[in-house]
Amino acid sequence: MDDRLRIRLLIGDANYPLYIPRDEEKLYRDAARMLGDMLNRYRETFPGLSKEQYLAMVALHCAYMNLEKKQLNDTAPFAERLQQSIDLLADYLGQEEKQ
Repeated sequence: MDDRLRIRLLIGDANYPLYIPRDEEKLYRDAARMLGDMLNRYRETFPGLSKEQYLAMVALHCAYMNLEKKQLNDTAPFAERLQQSIDLLADYLGQEEKQ
């Protein structure tokens, strides 16, 4: 059985045929719906721009959201702070053993 599916997504005023894994269909459809909603909001907010300008604004918005989520998921500062706490605790316990 083929686990890939051929779908068509409407983004803006154009249809895009895609061949995707079946289990990702909902994500692709939700993403296309989100892009359509964003395009409509930008068209209402900034009337009179070209299709390319609207698509560029949506692309920028999506890139920003992606980077923002990556920054929220960055655990490096927490890992550093945790290591500092572990070091302090190890030093404290080492001093306790000497006494």
